Amino acid sequence: MPWSTVTFPGQDPSTEVWDGYSVIQVKHRQFPSDRPEDNASWLWGQIRSELESWADPNGDRVEVPANMLFITNVRLSAFPGVGGHDSVLANIARFIEKLDDASRDVNDAAGELRREKLSRLSRINNWRIWDGTQVGTLLLTKSDVRRGFPAFLTAADVFAHLGQFTDRLQVEELEPALRTHARSSLTGGDGLIYFDEAGSGDLRSYAVHNLAIDLPIVETGTTTRSTVVHYVLDRAEHVLRPGITTVSQPRSIILAGAPGNGKTTISKFLVQAYRAAMLDGADDLSEGQRAVVEGTRAALIRMGRGGLPLHRRWPMRIDLAEYAQQGGLDNEATLLKWIAKTISKRLNAGQISPSVLDSWMRQWPCILILDGLDEVTELSVRKRLIEQITEFVDEAEATKSDVFVVLTTRPLGFTENIAPGHFGRVDLADLPRKEALKYGILASRVRLQADPDRLDRVIRQLRIAAKDESLKYLFRTPLQVLILAIIIEGSGPLAPDRFSLFSGYYETVAQREKGKVGGHSHLLRDHASLVHRLHERVGFELQVRSENADRSLAVLSFDELKAIAWNLLLEHEFQPSGRDSDLLRRILEAVTHRLVLIVPRREAGYGYDVRSLQELMAAMLLTSGPLESTVQALRVCAPSPHWRNTWLFAAGRLFATPQPHLQSAVIELIESLDDNAVNRLAALFPVGPRLALDVIDDGMARSSPKWRARLMRQGVRVLQAPATSEFPENCRIMIQFADADDRNSALVADGIRDAMAASGTGNDNAWRFKDMIHALCDETGAGLRARGLAAVLPRPTDIRRQTPLDWDEFEAEVATAPLMANLTVTLAGAGQAVRSLAESATDPDVGATILLALEQPGVATALAQALHHVVPSEPVLTRALQEAVLPAVHRHSVGDSLRDILAD
Repeated sequence: MPWSTVTFPGQDPSTEVWDGYSVIQVKHRQFPSDRPEDNASWLWGQIRSELESWADPNGDRVEVPANMLFITNVRLSAFPGVGGHDSVLANIARFIEKLDDASRDVNDAAGELRREKLSRLSRINNWRIWDGTQVGTLLLTKSDVRRGFPAFLTAADVFAHLGQFTDRLQVEELEPALRTHARSSLTGGDGLIYFDEAGSGDLRSYAVHNLAIDLPIVETGTTTRSTVVHYVLDRAEHVLRPGITTVSQPRSIILAGAPGNGKTTISKFLVQAYRAAMLDGADDLSEGQRAVVEGTRAALIRMGRGGLPLHRRWPMRIDLAEYAQQGGLDNEATLLKWIAKTISKRLNAGQISPSVLDSWMRQWPCILILDGLDEVTELSVRKRLIEQITEFVDEAEATKSDVFVVLTTRPLGFTENIAPGHFGRVDLADLPRKEALKYGILASRVRLQADPDRLDRVIRQLRIAAKDESLKYLFRTPLQVLILAIIIEGSGPLAPDRFSLFSGYYETVAQREKGKVGGHSHLLRDHASLVHRLHERVGFELQVRSENADRSLAVLSFDELKAIAWNLLLEHEFQPSGRDSDLLRRILEAVTHRLVLIVPRREAGYGYDVRSLQELMAAMLLTSGPLESTVQALRVCAPSPHWRNTWLFAAGRLFATPQPHLQSAVIELIESLDDNAVNRLAALFPVGPRLALDVIDDGMARSSPKWRARLMRQGVRVLQAPATSEFPENCRIMIQFADADDRNSALVADGIRDAMAASGTGNDNAWRFKDMIHALCDETGAGLRARGLAAVLPRPTDIRRQTPLDWDEFEAEVATAPLMANLTVTLAGAGQAVRSLAESATDPDVGATILLALEQPGVATALAQALHHVVPSEPVLTRALQEAVLPAVHRHSVGDSLRDILAD
């Protein structure tokens, strides 16, 4: 290893050559001192620790190097003899000299150890130290190294010297675009939060850094907890360009969170954090833009970070529903083209080309946040979107691009195994009640800062509500806490279940609008019931439409909204084309501004800004008719992930009504949901147990031990079904249920024993659950009742039901099924497709063949019977069916069926 010891211009370099085993160590100080002597002292402490380790003859460092180089980011003074650089080298020499001093040997053993240490360190022939000043000089002179790590350069250099970092770019085309996009986005767009999106009536915008909180997460399949900002930023700091990164795959993240859990807000904040880091120190920022940079820094410090991200990534966020709605999934479209188009929208003139952007992203580290996969529900559209995402990350890896992707979605129904080599998954957890209260106070202080008296009252009532055990189910997500605060502000009552909370929120907003002078208050006072029914119709129609290929962004045009209002007036025997035409006009005029919760959505049309409010209104329509029709509708939509939140709101409405026959209908529906549902292989992959646990977790049955017991008897059967990514969450619900009282604990214990006596799948799940119990109890604060479940053993009288893998029986069932000739061919094809899946086939036609068979009732029955011989003992096949078949079955559009039920 040759070293040039003289590098000054005009002088001939002399060369020192290192030979043999050499060690290079990096000593990084996150926050270097302004005092050079402090930096030198810190570095010497680090090096002394290393010397002690290398000297130790009993340590794990067997071979001692001949040469050592320490590289550090701290700057050392260069005064000869007394500066930090020479002082550290002198300390190294003194450390070794002391080992040659026998005067401090207390006995022979101590002397022998000292001599061994001296012998080891004497093998090191050469020492060098590169401090921060020398590293900076080397980066300036060694362009190849500098370009390999561009994100560590200063923010001011990012734009000012763009051409130096990206040789192949047309800087005159790209530099103004990226600079303008970064600056304008800092104080608009993704940088803002609107409380009015939730119907609060507050039309002002607020900087996202003033409202963002660090949300708890759990790594999927584990009980390991962290927080989302720390997890994402830490990973983004350490993931580097493929080929040089030390982080093993997967490099990107899928962030799953329940409705209202704050996915969109946190996605905006993460983008803002990297945008602020990119612009920090730039000299062409306005005062407002500098304030945002400093505010973002302060928010990160409040969350326990040291400040802005150190690894400067160029950030971009894409709303996937908008992307799908506006042509992003056309045949010739790509994510890269969409990003280029989005940046170009903020330019006063000109366009940025995808090819130039591609060159930039290959050279500069990026973070891309794809928000809202769950809002793209139609199967073919979703499939195409996932293909585009996979193509994007594959190409980034192939071109050695340092691209870090975060994809957000709701967890329910997320069964696709998206690019498992690229994406790992983490799940947003419920807010601890203490943190939920903090968020409620934070949001209230931002909203009500101009009204201290009202603010004091809201905070006081929030603190009281947080101590109320009956309201504990509501202090779980940022959206629910915000709604609680708004209801308290309006002096409304606080109901202890989620349906009543959201329903009461509508009433609070409507009541506020009624009390206003002028505007549309007369419309709401005189026709409150009609306006409510309009909300239900619009919510249902949007929920149906968002299942369709061309309606991922759920909105209604003005003419469509007019048609709904017209028909609603006719049903109530108004005359919208005659004497009541003015009422129709007033309704439509109100909607063009805001009618309670229905609002204009950009230029696209009209709808709900908050998806949960749309789902609430759809649920109200589903439960507005006869009980028989309601139960039929709920049976149809129960398996659909798209309709699950709507389903829970609908069940919550039935439970909120003090009529035992309504509550019984919900329980009986869940208990019978998987009976004879061969079209979705329900006997093997049931929906009912997970739905029962969701109902328990929702809190709607909290006050009835009878209903809760029946729900848990169904819920514990999840242990006997093939595990999904929701398994840890299912176990958490069972732990919290068991902790409530001895009866509950006994129910869960019986469920564990039943699973232990079941087939291989059930037994495996039971033991997996038991292994997680103590960690889940630590997470949830559960006590001895729940911890005792870890000691549950099989019943001595139980005989474990073995289901051996038997492909011969499978083939016999397929070959002997009593079907017509043409259906026999369909079944045989499905049987062969099943064998292919068991052999890890990846051909998409394999799944399509099985789906075709499931559409024929007789074929579906025969196939389900045959699968009983193999699924419980064939994990590869089980996973393949969960990934290649069940998503399409469960995501089958049910909107038209629901319309027919409501029309009868």
